[in-house]
Amino acid sequence: MSRIEKVLGVDLSAGTLIHFEDSHGGFHGDGLTAAVVELNGLVKGLEDAPGWKPLPMSVNAAQAVGLCGDEGASIEEGFYFLYDRHSESEDPYDDTELCNRYSWNFTAAVYDSQNGRLYFYQFDT
Repeated sequence: MSRIEKVLGVDLSAGTLIHFEDSHGGFHGDGLTAAVVELNGLVKGLEDAPGWKPLPMSVNAAQAVGLCGDEGASIEEGFYFLYDRHSESEDPYDDTELCNRYSWNFTAAVYDSQNGRLYFYQFDT
């Protein structure tokens, strides 16, 4: 949980990790880390944390999150976070070039405010 908190810049201390998987470690470290955190109420400081935006997601962010799983991509109310970790990224919080490269390297999260769940993804190809 502390790793997710650090990456997303938010306090998840009131949350419970209910799912975690990590397929990284293969060829050149490619893989997907996915986690679901059950939360009680709104995540503190989410509105002011860098990179967090209210839903709906941009087209590129929705495509990226859709690569990671259906759960996070279908949320309609809450916030989302996308950080482009690709070496060619000039502004990691700008997703306009995310879909125009041969590889994907990003961190994404979606906070479902209706159900109090946070979906976290790190995707590397």
